[in-house]
Amino acid sequence: MAEVRPANVTARSKLPVLVWIYGGGFTAGGSADPRYNTSFIVRESVRMGKPIMAISINYRVGAWGFLASKEIRDAKASNIGLYDQRLALRWIHENVAGFGGDPDAVTISGESAGAFSVGYHLVGFGGNHDNLFRAAILQSGSALGPALNSIDHLQGSYQPIYDNITKVVGCNTSKDSLACLRSVPFEKLSRAFEPFVLTPVLDGDFLDKLPSQSYAKGEVADVAMLIGANTDEGTATFFGPRGTLNNETDVATYVSSLGRGLDSKETKTIMALYPDDPRQGCPFNTGNQRFAHQNGQQYKRGAAIAGDSAIIAGRRASAQYHALSKSTYSYRFDQPPWNGIEVLVATEPPVYSTHYAEICFVFNLDPELSRNNSNWIGPYKSYHHLAAQISNAWISFVHELDPNHDGSHLPQWPAYSTASPTNMVFTASGSHIEPDDWRAPQLAYWTEIWRALKT
Repeated sequence: MAEVRPANVTARSKLPVLVWIYGGGFTAGGSADPRYNTSFIVRESVRMGKPIMAISINYRVGAWGFLASKEIRDAKASNIGLYDQRLALRWIHENVAGFGGDPDAVTISGESAGAFSVGYHLVGFGGNHDNLFRAAILQSGSALGPALNSIDHLQGSYQPIYDNITKVVGCNTSKDSLACLRSVPFEKLSRAFEPFVLTPVLDGDFLDKLPSQSYAKGEVADVAMLIGANTDEGTATFFGPRGTLNNETDVATYVSSLGRGLDSKETKTIMALYPDDPRQGCPFNTGNQRFAHQNGQQYKRGAAIAGDSAIIAGRRASAQYHALSKSTYSYRFDQPPWNGIEVLVATEPPVYSTHYAEICFVFNLDPELSRNNSNWIGPYKSYHHLAAQISNAWISFVHELDPNHDGSHLPQWPAYSTASPTNMVFTASGSHIEPDDWRAPQLAYWTEIWRALKT
């Protein structure tokens, strides 16, 4: 856990608290990553006259945090990565006042897997958040996203992984394989864990039902929300296939694998909603270019489907739900990296306004000190100005539950409304407000998929 606060803070200061949960696909990440340096956003909050403190928490990832099986289920040891996060939030609630923070003014935030984690805290334990936080910021992720496996239906997914690991480390013949695993040296177990990508499961406790069911039943923490996504989420390598979508059969095979598995009728509907028209594909607003040389003839079609299904549809549905009861603000980040490259998410261009591209802007990282970061903000003054606008809006939301008290000359950011839904569009050429009505049939259909318990 890393804590950053302004100078001269005392136990009586009662500063609003920003808690950061890093992403990394639930397989990597850490609060010490220099790309998540909260010093600059805290410094900016002081300059604004709205001081906050920031805390970055750690949690176990990969098989260390999300290994699942019938043995782990019976030991009630599933989703321990999420429990790490929850324990950190509880510790903050009980102790942050001693550091000058206000335990009743905590905002939890995260990006990618961090945002999915925030979403799971919103629906976790039946929506009972024990007043551990009053607001949530979700960047490129929500509870309404990729399908969660049920812990009672792991035979075709996680159980074989567990069985493979026990065999590799010599625990498969043990009467109690889990106890045996716990005795294996760290280095040996780590090597056995390396090949596997594991994510949270429905464990019957922290997550006792699909998030779509939690939303349908109203079992969601009633807190203020700031949520958004990047225009071209689907260009991230790990959301959609690259170089493999060249014809209708390729696309149909890919689509049918999404969620918990889509049937032929659903696959056909999705393919009709996302035709093979590069003008409608992702990266968006790139006309008839297909970027086929390195990515496949129907890459843009697949990238549009990938981004909407994994990130963007969940952003809209979450905003629509939370706006019914609490102040909610939605954004679309529409600024490509300064050099067109985002090392983390794609091995080669085009990435455009891809996943993770907003991170350096949110943390308003010092342009010189962060020059060696893989996501350096770049040399352009317009980019630095945009970073100030975004970080100031985040600070205002943490401090006031409203991003409009930032003094950064952004347009007035309307609270999200189901009657007149809008997004703040962040771009270096001039941020502005847009109606949140684009791709309505496509995003609405993903909501239908969720209601059919396909995610």
